[in-house]
Amino acid sequence: MYLSKTKVFTYTFSVIAVALICTVLSGYAFKPAQSLKQPSTSINKAGVTHTMQGNAITKNTSPSVVELFTSEGCSSCPSADKLVAVAQKEFGDNTIVLSYHVDYWDRLGWKDPFSKSVYSERQRQYARHFNLESVYTPQAIVNGKTEFVGSNKSALWNAISNYKGSGNNIIETETPVVSNQQLSVKYNYAALRANENVVLELVLKNASTQVKRGENSGAILSHINIVQDIVLKNESKGTATFNLPSNFTKENYIVVAFVQNKESFEISNAKKIANI
Repeated sequence: MYLSKTKVFTYTFSVIAVALICTVLSGYAFKPAQSLKQPSTSINKAGVTHTMQGNAITKNTSPSVVELFTSEGCSSCPSADKLVAVAQKEFGDNTIVLSYHVDYWDRLGWKDPFSKSVYSERQRQYARHFNLESVYTPQAIVNGKTEFVGSNKSALWNAISNYKGSGNNIIETETPVVSNQQLSVKYNYAALRANENVVLELVLKNASTQVKRGENSGAILSHINIVQDIVLKNESKGTATFNLPSNFTKENYIVVAFVQNKESFEISNAKKIANI
């Protein structure tokens, strides 16, 4: 059969085109499939990193812990009390505020009803650790790593936002049990080291006081997360028991647990137990 030059050219071109297409397709046929949704990370305003897989967000850091040393007898303290309340709202579950009312102001005109000597001693331990000349109020300490005047908003926000603590071994706890004016909570932290303590605290969520004497005479002062009692444990597993006040109500109390290094004072693996 006779083929014209035009038909030969067309036939040849078609054969080459088909061959090229097959070659291209064969190059892709054996490539492993790649996920369209690769994991990514984001950092929220509190500096907490999350890993995102699709729509799921897994939190991989424990909350930062803000310890405020304060007193109702100190005229500089109300502004710090208000500031940590704002911080708690601003950073939400990413931060736990703990207010310790020291007792060394009690002799100067007004006895703070929430003050205890054990809180003053805790602050003195920090003062020795930070090489401070003396204790003072209001003082804020974040994660046991940095201290500053408790009413310094920029310092507080920066300390919370820059926290990079790990939360891979959050303390396991059981639901607290209330009986005979005592509250008991079982805990388990298998990763506890010899130079660490498990610290558990009974915390009053909020309260107000009308101050009648001293530097804040006539003022109505409001506080959040007032530490009522502290239990330190050097065992990885055990039970912490707190004595309860006569006006105790489950709705207005929480338990906070965290791990603290005895040497560096660094706090990690914090947890808030809200359901009592």
